Order: sequence, then C-alpha cells, then structure tokens
Amino acid sequence: MSPPLYKVVCGVVLLLLFAGPPRCRLEDSLRRLPREEFRLCVPGGGEPLPPGSTIAVLSDLLESPPDSVPELPKGCPAILSGQNEAAALFARREGLLPVDCGLSIRDSLTLSSVTETSAVISLQRPVARLDGSLVEPVEFPLTLTRRWTPYHLLCCGGALLLAGGAPALERADIF
Repeated sequence: MSPPLYKVVCGVVLLLLFAGPPRCRLEDSLRRLPREEFRLCVPGGGEPLPPGSTIAVLSDLLESPPDSVPELPKGCPAILSGQNEAAALFARREGLLPVDCGLSIRDSLTLSSVTETSAVISLQRPVARLDGSLVEPVEFPLTLTRRWTPYHLLCCGGALLLAGGAPALERADIF
C-alpha cells in the first residue's frame, strides 16, 4: 500500500457536497477519490465540522443558494463553478474561500488542454491548502482512463490539490 498523499489533522478530508437537482452526477465523480482519505457528506448533520479538514463542493447545477449551514467552518475552501451565481452567493454569505473552477481565464482552476485520454489542469492563481500552505500557479498533466465532464474533473483535482498540493494530484490514480 502506498503512503498517504497528504496529512490532515483528523486523518480524513470531509467533502460537504451541495448537489443540484435531481441526483447530481458530481457525487459519483467525487466517490472516485480515495475512500480512506476523503469522506463525502451532505449538509445538515448538525455537529460542527472540523476546520482545516473540510471542503465544500458546490454543484455547477445549483439553481439557488443553499440554506445557511451552521456546522460549516468559516473560511473553509469552497470548490464551485465560476459561472454559477447561486454557488458564488452562498460562498460569500457563508464566509467561504472560493476556488472557482471552469473554462474561463477568470477561474482559479481550469483545463488548459483536454483530449479523450489526457488533460492538463491549470492552477491560475495561488490557493491555500487545508494545512494553510500555498500552492503556486502550476499545470498538472493527467492521463485519463475514463470520460470526465470538465467540471467534475476540476472538482476532483481541486479536492486533491487543496488536501495535499501538487504531490497529491500527481500521485492520484483516479482519473
């Protein structure tokens, strides 16, 4: 068994998924992340989520901002579509740090190249990892073994990047 890709205080990164209607396929993509290192949750558990190990992931299909989530730690990263106003409004209202994903030059995380068998994820501006260290702009070439929608690919790449930086993304075997 290979060593963990990153170290988080509680040992597991919690992905709090805000899905769009009806059943969001984003959930299926996020479940490809290593189960021993990521746990997918839905809002409404009631107990405070641990700061430094929680990432909010907002579907690109959200039609309106979700209700307030008291257990969501202020300042935690939120992976969201740069084109989704409802997601951006929610992140601002809740005091989250947006990591916008999409195919625009305004997005923090984008694809600079994509084919059926490869993609290059491009981090266009520095982002803070869960441990507080910065990941500087860089490109990550990936070999794809399945079809991905661009947003789902960027969400999974973003979760790995926020959890463990470039090494986590480079060693991940989920794509």
